[in-house]
Amino acid sequence: MLVRLSHPDGVIVGWRTVPETAGSGRTAEARVTGRHLLREALSLLGVADTGIRQRCEVCGGVDHGPLRSDDAAISVAYAPGVVVAAAAHARAIGIDVERDAGALPGLDALFAPSPPPDAGGWTAIEAALKADGRGLRVDPATVVVADGRARVPGHDRTIAVHRVTGPAGYVVSLAIDPA
Repeated sequence: MLVRLSHPDGVIVGWRTVPETAGSGRTAEARVTGRHLLREALSLLGVADTGIRQRCEVCGGVDHGPLRSDDAAISVAYAPGVVVAAAAHARAIGIDVERDAGALPGLDALFAPSPPPDAGGWTAIEAALKADGRGLRVDPATVVVADGRARVPGHDRTIAVHRVTGPAGYVVSLAIDPA
């Protein structure tokens, strides 16, 4: 399923279910599904598929790191059983998905001594860090999300964050830097 959002204007968001596995959900099949979703989203934006590239800016690996397209901002995220993707004519975009399970295990240490965010708060932080371009190289506990905006240390302006409708049982957040 792909939809063009009216707010934020013109962003294409889509998701597909994939076989559920343990862990992050980032399986080979999920990665292929994510690339298909991105190509479909780029087509709906009217952007020619000039190739989706991925390269880690730290180690140079091509199996992780930010996704790039020549004429649009793109992002993809995985959770067990689902892949979500987004594309827009924007400076940068980030999307994240988690099961809508309230508290997420494993976040306590990242946010100590403060309590960790729930699934919605965590997806907003992750989406903002993707839109920022540095991902988890920025300490997620330093990101402040309030009133639909995220402030990421070292980023020169705030990033808009939106909760978007996704598949039942999941929370999806979208962050966009429109400039």
